[in-house]
Amino acid sequence: MAETRWFPIASIMFGVGWGANQFASLLGLYTERLHLGGGAAQAMFGVYALGLVPGLVLGGPASDRYGRRRVALPFACLSALVTLVLMAGVAAPGLLYAGRLLAGVVTGAVLAAGTAWVKELTPVSGTWMTALAVSAGFGAGPLVSALVAQWAPDPLVTAYLPHLLIMLVTVPPAFRVPETRVRPDGGAVSPEGATGASRLSGVRHPAFRRTIAPVAIWTFAAPVSAFALLPTLVPVRHLPIVYAGVITALTLASGMAAQPVARRLEARHPRLVARAGLGAITGGLLLAALTVAGDLPVLNAVTAVVLGTGYGFVLTYGLGEVARIAAPSELAALTAAAYALVYAGMFSPLFLTVVARAVPLTAALIVMALLAAACLAYVSYGTRTAVTECSARR
Repeated sequence: MAETRWFPIASIMFGVGWGANQFASLLGLYTERLHLGGGAAQAMFGVYALGLVPGLVLGGPASDRYGRRRVALPFACLSALVTLVLMAGVAAPGLLYAGRLLAGVVTGAVLAAGTAWVKELTPVSGTWMTALAVSAGFGAGPLVSALVAQWAPDPLVTAYLPHLLIMLVTVPPAFRVPETRVRPDGGAVSPEGATGASRLSGVRHPAFRRTIAPVAIWTFAAPVSAFALLPTLVPVRHLPIVYAGVITALTLASGMAAQPVARRLEARHPRLVARAGLGAITGGLLLAALTVAGDLPVLNAVTAVVLGTGYGFVLTYGLGEVARIAAPSELAALTAAAYALVYAGMFSPLFLTVVARAVPLTAALIVMALLAAACLAYVSYGTRTAVTECSARR
């Protein structure tokens, strides 16, 4: 049983990931039914990141200081309440902004605390388990919500019902998982944890600045363009909601499939994982530009696979590097800092929508590809320097 103690925590992270991304495949439907324009739907999608940052920044250090249970479990319960807010948004669209903002706060807190919790329960594979669980939730949520919305009555309400059921099933078992941040005398957390997280020395680590941050920013910046932007710009005539859900699921399923490969490659050298991921993202953004320029919906599926693969590689790389450089007293806090960079990319669909008013979207996507290629070149050099410095310190 000890070997599977991590499973209930990974399950709530799956559920929270489902709740965070179930909105993605409904963007077109919201635009149509609620007459949203001017990037309003993309703004609703991106405002999630505004809530995510404080959720991560506060949830990670709080988890290091007060324990994993006290942060992860209450916020996992709040995930269902946030979904109820989104369900009410069909009658009061302002609630959609509030719901997406709260979804970010909840997700940030659970990801920061839950990732560290699972890592401590199963040190060897904990980082990979959490990345897999979250990716599965991110992919399954929009696919199922799209299928429900395409054929069920009141789609902007019924599409959210599966998430409520998932949280009802996954949260209770998590309350039986033991706390891992404890003092030898059984107290809540070690005294070092109360101060170590606040200093967050890992952010000043050369590897974080030079090889984690430039990679992490692309983790979602690229793939959300595939599923939150392209299906609305290059739509299909039949079953457009299902199409959006399938593209989202395909993107994130490709990321899940890439993670085991990334782990094997990581055993040879983490730099190879970063290079492969940024290379795939660069190529995927160029494919996205071609998809828009040629108005080719079928090419969006290929783009989704390539960008999803890049997402899986860079996510595995980033979380693995954080686990290697973080002190035990700041594991959740440093994970939170990395996730904050990861989810800043959620604004890319809104950014591209706004930029497209001034320049062709194809050109904007090509510029993004060039920036990703520049990060690839920088990280290829930065990893070598950081590794040399770390070796010298040891």
